[in-house]
Amino acid sequence: MKIVFTSCMDAERVADQEIWRRIAEHEQPDVLMLLGDHIYMDWGLGPGARDWRSLIAREPVQGLRAYAIDMHRRYALQWGMQAFRDMVCGFAGRSDPARLLLTWDDHDYAWNNSLGVDGTGDAYRHGVPERVKAVSRRLWAQFEHQLREAAVDAAYPAGLPPDWDSPLPAGVGDLFWSGALGAEDGPTCLLLDTRWHRQARAPGASLLGVEQARALRDAAGEPGAGLLLVAAGTPMAHHYLLSQQGWHAEGGHSYAEYDGTLRAARRPVLFLGGDVHANVWSGRLPASDGASSRVVQVLSSGAAIGRYGPQRFAPSYGVATVPETWRTGGVVEVQLWAQSRGGAWEPDPPMPPLPFDAGDWTEPLQAQAHSRVDAAADDHPVAVLAARTRSGAFRDRTQVSLPQGLDGLDAVYLDEPLQDGHYAEPVHWCVAADGSARLEGEADMGRPGDWPEATYRLVQSAFDRALAQPEKTAVVLFIHGFGKSPAMGLEQAYGLRAVYPACEPVLYGWEAGRGGGVLAALSGVPRARQGAQGGSFALATVLHAFNTVAAQPAYAGLAKVVLARSAGCLALHHALERMGVGGHRLANLNRIVLSAPMLKASEYRRQAGLGGLELPVVMTRNRHDQTLRFADWFDGAGALLGVDEDFVPARQGHSCLDFSDSAGVGPQHDYLLLRINPQQHRLHEALLCQRDFAWSDAVAEGLVSAAGAGVFDVP
Repeated sequence: MKIVFTSCMDAERVADQEIWRRIAEHEQPDVLMLLGDHIYMDWGLGPGARDWRSLIAREPVQGLRAYAIDMHRRYALQWGMQAFRDMVCGFAGRSDPARLLLTWDDHDYAWNNSLGVDGTGDAYRHGVPERVKAVSRRLWAQFEHQLREAAVDAAYPAGLPPDWDSPLPAGVGDLFWSGALGAEDGPTCLLLDTRWHRQARAPGASLLGVEQARALRDAAGEPGAGLLLVAAGTPMAHHYLLSQQGWHAEGGHSYAEYDGTLRAARRPVLFLGGDVHANVWSGRLPASDGASSRVVQVLSSGAAIGRYGPQRFAPSYGVATVPETWRTGGVVEVQLWAQSRGGAWEPDPPMPPLPFDAGDWTEPLQAQAHSRVDAAADDHPVAVLAARTRSGAFRDRTQVSLPQGLDGLDAVYLDEPLQDGHYAEPVHWCVAADGSARLEGEADMGRPGDWPEATYRLVQSAFDRALAQPEKTAVVLFIHGFGKSPAMGLEQAYGLRAVYPACEPVLYGWEAGRGGGVLAALSGVPRARQGAQGGSFALATVLHAFNTVAAQPAYAGLAKVVLARSAGCLALHHALERMGVGGHRLANLNRIVLSAPMLKASEYRRQAGLGGLELPVVMTRNRHDQTLRFADWFDGAGALLGVDEDFVPARQGHSCLDFSDSAGVGPQHDYLLLRINPQQHRLHEALLCQRDFAWSDAVAEGLVSAAGAGVFDVP
C-alpha cells in the first residue's frame, strides 16, 4: 500500500502548485493524506496576515462575517488551482474517508497557534470562541464536500452555506476518524484532530479530548498487534524556533497525550504529520524522561507555501509504502521528496528502511534528519527608506542585529506616523543564510542632517546591485500599501524580487496601520491618509533622489519605475503635491505604476500631482476588489481609482489596465505579487522590468484587448 502525505498550501502565495502534478503523474497513491493548513487565514507577513481574534472581538457581527467570507474565498482559491483539482478529482478513492484522509491545523481551523477553548491570558490570545469554531466547521464541511464529490470542472460554491453562522447540531465537532486504511484488510489508522479540543499548555493539559485520547491509547497499547499508523496536522515533537506547537514542549509543559502515548505503546507506531514547512525524519521519539519509545515520526509539509521574506520553503511531500504483512512484520519504505530551486525533485532527507515485527521496530532508528533544499535564503541586501520613528530601545543605533530575522523587525519602529519635515531613514536590510538579519544604516542614525546625502548613496547601491547581476533589468522604487508593519512591507519587497526576478526593489516603508484585510480597511483608510500627509516631505526627498540617480549614464540600460501599491498611491499623491510637479519633474523615470490604487479619482486628476505628470502612468483596476470596495463604501466621498468604472486619462500616456474579468483574479486586492495567470504575470513583468513598453505590442501578443480610451482589458 502506497501512502502519499503532505500539508500546508496557500493559493494566494503560490498560484501554480506544481506538486500536485508531480504526485498525480509519479506516485499514483492508494491513500492520500492532506494533513492540514489547506488555507492560511493569518500566517506570515504577506497578503494573508491579519489579526482575526482582535477584529472579531471589536466587531462581533461584521468581524465574524468578514472572517467567514475570507475563509470561503481562500478555500475557493485553493479549489481553483487546476493542478490540485486535477489530482484530487483524478484520485479514485476520494469519496472514501479510508483512502482520502483530510484534517485541518491551525490556519484552516482558525488562526495561528489556535486552541480549541477560549478564556483569558494565553487561552484568550490563541483561543477560538465557539461561534468561530462553528463557522470554521461549516466552511470546512463545504470544502471537504467539494473535494470528495465535485466534478473537476465544477465551480466552487458561490456563497457561504445558508446556515454558516448557526450553532452546530449535536454530534458535529472534531474531525477524528479511525478504521482500516485503504481497504478492509488495511492497517489500522487513526486520523487525529489536534485543534478542536486543544487546551492552553499547563500541567496535565490535553490537546485531543477524552474520546480521541482514549482511542489512541487503546490502539497503541494493543500488544503485538502489528503496525499502527497515526496521522495528524501537528507533530508529536519538533524543535520550533518561535513557538511550541508540537505535543511535546521543550522546556515547557508537554500535553498529557505525548508521554501517555509513548508509554502506552506496545506495538510499532508510525506517526505521520505536517505543519513545519519541511521534511523531517525524527526517528524514535523519546519520552520526557529520555526513555526510548515504539513511536517513530515522519513529517512532510510545505506543499505549496512559497516563501517567507527571504526564506524559501521547498515544495515537499512524503511517500510511505506499507507491506501487506503489517500484522506480523516487514519493512516500511519511506521516501521524502523536495523540489530544489532548479525544479528537480530530490530525496530530501534520505530515509532509512523501517523494519518492524508485531511488537516493535527491529532497528534502533535513533538518527534524525531535516530537509536541506529549503535552507537557502535570498542573501542580497534590500535598500530601505524607512519613513518611521524608531522605538526608544533602538533610537540612534546605526546597526541593529535581529537574530530572529523579519520577526524581530517590528519592535524597532513605533506604530505611529512620521512627523512632517522629517527624512526617511536610509538603511540596508541584510540577511544571513541562517535567517538572522541586521539593519545597517547608510549614515549615522544620530545625525539626521546627513540622511539626504545618504539617501542618494543608498539608492545608488540598489542601481549598482542591479548592474552587477546580468538577470536584472530594472530598479523599482516600491511604495507599499496600508496595513503593513515594517516586517510586512519588507516581506513584500522580497516578494517583488522573487516574483519578478529582473527587478531590484528599493523599499519606501511608511506607517499606515499594521493590520491587513477587508475589515482593517475601516481603520486603514484614515491611518493611511494621516501617514501619507505626514510623510509627504520624506517621500518627496526619496523621489528626488531616485530620479537624480536614474539620470546617471551608467544606468541608461536599466528600467526605472515607481510602483505604488494600494494606499501607497495616496502617499505618492501627497509627495508629488509637495514637490509641486508640473510635468517636468521625474523626467528620468520610464513609468509610474499604480497597483490597485486606494486613491480618489478626483485626486488622481489634480495637475499638481499625478495628473500633471507627462511620463507614462499605468493604473490597474479590478471592479470586484473586495478590499477597495469596502474602503470605498466606508469613505463615501467619490470613487476609488482601483474600482472606478469611469476612468478618464488625465493626460496622454496615462492608461488603465483592467483585471476585473481576468481568470483567477476574482475579488482579490493583491493581483501584483501573485502568479495568478500567464497574462497577469507577463503584463506586470513588462511594466516593472522593461524600459520600453507599448500597448500595441501587448495587444498583438494577446495579453490585452483595447476597451476604450486608454483602457485595456486583461483576459
